[in-house]
Amino acid sequence: MMIRLLHQLTNVEWLSMTFSGLVAYFVISRLLKGEPSREPITDALFKGGLIVLAIWKLSPLVLQPTLLLDETLNLFSFLLSTGTDPGLYLGVAAGVWFITYKIRKDSIQAEKITEVLPFGLLSGFVVFFLVNRSVGTVTELPWGIAVDQSSYRYHPLGLYQLIFGITTGLLMVWAKRRGKSVSFGSFLLYFSLFQMTLTFFQYTTPYFLGLSLQQLFFIVVATLTIIFKTHKKEGKDIT
Repeated sequence: MMIRLLHQLTNVEWLSMTFSGLVAYFVISRLLKGEPSREPITDALFKGGLIVLAIWKLSPLVLQPTLLLDETLNLFSFLLSTGTDPGLYLGVAAGVWFITYKIRKDSIQAEKITEVLPFGLLSGFVVFFLVNRSVGTVTELPWGIAVDQSSYRYHPLGLYQLIFGITTGLLMVWAKRRGKSVSFGSFLLYFSLFQMTLTFFQYTTPYFLGLSLQQLFFIVVATLTIIFKTHKKEGKDIT
């Protein structure tokens, strides 16, 4: 009975997002242990995460206000429902803005966050894909997995995330021990490109120019990262 309940709960996407977010929060908090800036950083990240979750979860009501007049809608069914893709990306944008605002307001050293945030993002994404048991498109590759006694086999997205997370994490730890920490900009670029690649093994809905919202989001993130890194490098060269 308990196993069945846990199985049903992991299928509730917002619970999986919350759990993976808490794992990322715990990893970052542990890495900042003993740092004076630990509390303001974790506070900003925690509140930023709540903003992302709230906007994503409430986005169906914003995009479809008529749902508020639906007599069949109740609190329990709403809690089990998922948010929308536009709501998720709008929430991420709002969360990033809030964290940036808190960094400037509380005079937090951005370097402290950029040192630990990659480990938090990696752990959060890996846990989400594993807990949510995400699978991709049909494949004939030997490592494909079957779902619910299906005769088809699917790409194990969780396994891909796990391999990427462990490999990238080990490389960052190795670089840090050699005194050559990977910059957050470089990590964000490779992270976005990997997530973009992963979308080609998922079922997606075209939104613009044949690309899904998820693909467009990671393209924008990667592009902005390249522009920011180029602008920053040019500024140093001029100086």
